[in-house]
Amino acid sequence: MTERNRRFRSRLTATEAARALHLDFEGFKNGPPVFAGIRADGDWTATVFGDVAPDLVPAAEAKGLAVVDLDGFLQATVDRAVAEDRVVTGFSTREFMVFEERRVASDHLRSRFVNLLPLGRRWRRESHPAAEARVKAVRARRKRAGRWVGGHGNTLLDFARLLEAPRRASYGKGCTTSRLRHVMTQVERRGDFSRLTPTAKGKWTRVLQHNETDCLWASLLAEAGASGATGAEVDR
Repeated sequence: MTERNRRFRSRLTATEAARALHLDFEGFKNGPPVFAGIRADGDWTATVFGDVAPDLVPAAEAKGLAVVDLDGFLQATVDRAVAEDRVVTGFSTREFMVFEERRVASDHLRSRFVNLLPLGRRWRRESHPAAEARVKAVRARRKRAGRWVGGHGNTLLDFARLLEAPRRASYGKGCTTSRLRHVMTQVERRGDFSRLTPTAKGKWTRVLQHNETDCLWASLLAEAGASGATGAEVDR
């Protein structure tokens, strides 16, 4: 089954949105995530995956972050969602795909996973029709010109701007991978986190701030797009 044919929930009730586990992974292309952030009940926590990214462990310990194996984190996240009767959100299907690729509890997660991208599009279409028209027009022009369209106009940052959500000055779209690589290379060369350069330490702080911001934006988008629906609608 291709990703286009996958079916996920794309509606939330207000209660589900308020209690959701808003999940965001960080990592490198074509590889497993190296850490994750979760926003739940107004609080954000980050967890580094020591088996996948041992070079991040000293950086995690320096910030007081949890360090666990990736598969253990995935199982614990699903167990929590089931035990506490919560949904898990992700912006697009990437977060769900990690569970499926690792073959960890994806069957139990599927009915609880909510894709925020179609939810956000529907919210924009219904609440901000002028903005929706602008995005469609720009995407159409790019397509006619033979330019790459991709997620243009439909990124989490685009929706955050429409939400007028808070944004740190350190937020750098497209910078997370290079920042992560810099930190991990420094740790590999120098060992202890205390021996890292101020630049490397700052990049680690900004990576974490970026993830925290993404999780916050996901929660705000979920709340904005929540309705009185049953939550049973799926993304087709």
